Amino acid sequence: MRSRTRMALILALTAVALPLAVAPRKARAQGADSVVACETLIAARRIDAAAGGGGPAPSEAGCRRIPRSAIGAVEQRALIGGAPYECMTIADGGRCLWIVP
Repeated sequence: MRSRTRMALILALTAVALPLAVAPRKARAQGADSVVACETLIAARRIDAAAGGGGPAPSEAGCRRIPRSAIGAVEQRALIGGAPYECMTIADGGRCLWIVP
């Protein structure tokens, strides 16, 4: 009987969590109205690693602040050291930019 209750709980939690896990996401992050976006993943990774100490994000070639309203859908995803990175389309931007988490 206990295993049935446990299985029912697991199924109920999965039914709630699964739609959240597969839903398209917008960029999460830094400021209320802007984020740091970079042309290369390595530049975004460097900023993320350096800013991990809680200080201000350093500047990096090919990176700039963009308004959240200009961010579109995810084109590419990468997972480095457990940190998710997303290359998002940018309005009037041509190619996607890597958003610093």
